[in-house]
Amino acid sequence: MIAAEVRNIEKRFQWFNHIPSNWEVMRLKNICDGKLQYGINIPANKYSDDGVRFLRTTDINEDGEVIPNGIYIPKKEVPESYILQKGDLLFSRSGTVGRCYLHDSDEEYCYAGFLVKFKPKNYLLSKLLYYTSLTKEFKYQIFSEAIESTISNFNGNKYAVLRVAFPSDENELKKLIDYLDFKYAEVKKFIQTKQRFIELLKEQSQSIITNAVTKGINDGVKMKETVLGKIPEHWQVRRLKFIAEVNFSTVDKHSHKEEKQVRLCNYVDVYKHEYITNDFDFMIATATEVEIKRFTVEKGDVIITKDSETAADIAIPALVVEDLENVVCAYHLAHIKPNKELVESEFLFRLFQSKKINSHFEVAAKGVTRHGLSYDDINSVFLPYPPTLKEQQEIIKHIKTETRTLDIAISKAEREIELIKEYREAMIAEAVTGKMKL
Repeated sequence: MIAAEVRNIEKRFQWFNHIPSNWEVMRLKNICDGKLQYGINIPANKYSDDGVRFLRTTDINEDGEVIPNGIYIPKKEVPESYILQKGDLLFSRSGTVGRCYLHDSDEEYCYAGFLVKFKPKNYLLSKLLYYTSLTKEFKYQIFSEAIESTISNFNGNKYAVLRVAFPSDENELKKLIDYLDFKYAEVKKFIQTKQRFIELLKEQSQSIITNAVTKGINDGVKMKETVLGKIPEHWQVRRLKFIAEVNFSTVDKHSHKEEKQVRLCNYVDVYKHEYITNDFDFMIATATEVEIKRFTVEKGDVIITKDSETAADIAIPALVVEDLENVVCAYHLAHIKPNKELVESEFLFRLFQSKKINSHFEVAAKGVTRHGLSYDDINSVFLPYPPTLKEQQEIIKHIKTETRTLDIAISKAEREIELIKEYREAMIAEAVTGKMKL
């Protein structure tokens, strides 16, 4: 199987044999000044609210952009050689292997140990390398080098020998970069517009959900004052621990011979999807018999994120809507089993989606580099609910009816973003492999 994968990858490299006659192909290390440099490891007790922004692999998104709300190091703690200069490139060498960041900011940045820095000979080459890193051709090179070891760890020396194609004429190179800058900015603006549209739709949907699960759907009912504000007079308010069982999973991607192979419902599965189904390509991991018994995922379970890089991503829920085979809940998640005699699974799921409950967890989340919820934070949250399952089911039906149009619009906009990203990748690949005539 590995041999077949290598053959497929080699086919992707054929473009190196068909570049324009005035282009060159060189190793990354041969178009850079000086040696590659790994980042520094700074203990958490050195972090501060200002100073030099400290970049980690998780601070760089798939487009090579730095996410907001990072951490900082006092400048006196950072050696001068680790302060990024314009045109410096950082590559992720663990976890999110292949991600590339081009420093083009006036803000002072330094970088952590799982990032490696290269300094191309000029800014145009830096720009070209950044755009090249966004293509499948570049990622295939990384995969071919890593296929006999592990894709999750790709050191600086392996990056150094990756091949890069570029015009030997500087004017042609500048023309190519100008074109890519223009088209990239165009696509980025489209994506940002669509993302803002999706945010507005999701806010509208969340408002419908919040009103339904905290105020009910029937007009004219008497209300009472509670710790959660006004709710229908006949509703209950109880802590989560009295209506559901909460467990923190201990299953990670580790592997030991004495453990059994399982499929892992991980953080990304929950973060990106409302409903967990058999259609997922679950990660393969191993778990002990005790872990399997305790954290096996079943239809009707609610799973939430219990820690994240930002407080806003805390307690994002997903509902298991199908019977799954050999799937366990992963680390970084809280596994919640509702008492089905008291509360409908989907009603509990919608409660976690509501702004009123979600904001409680944002406030409760603690941490510096990673925000997290304790077992007590989750167990002790107050939740309102109708006393009968019939009324809960009516509210669930109401929510589905009222949010159906919004859900369709969100899905359409998300698909449009996927398509424009596919176009962007193909356009960049055409340009950086010399196939595009400018």
